[in-house]
Amino acid sequence: MTVDIESFLARLYVDEAFRKCFLDDRAGVARRAGLSPDDGRAVGAIDPVDLALAAASYARKRSGRAKPK
Repeated sequence: MTVDIESFLARLYVDEAFRKCFLDDRAGVARRAGLSPDDGRAVGAIDPVDLALAAASYARKRSGRAKPK
């Protein structure tokens, strides 16, 4: 079963434990999650700082603390 990459990324952004596991074993987590090899390589190249920033941004938005435009 191939997992939708958007669903995988959403989980990375909102699930801190999953994100930590991913950062510890990117290829293994991507494979076990059911990503295709190409998608696994793509998410494996995500910069950890960028991932942390995106996760923090989503957390602020989910909590209603996002800055208004």
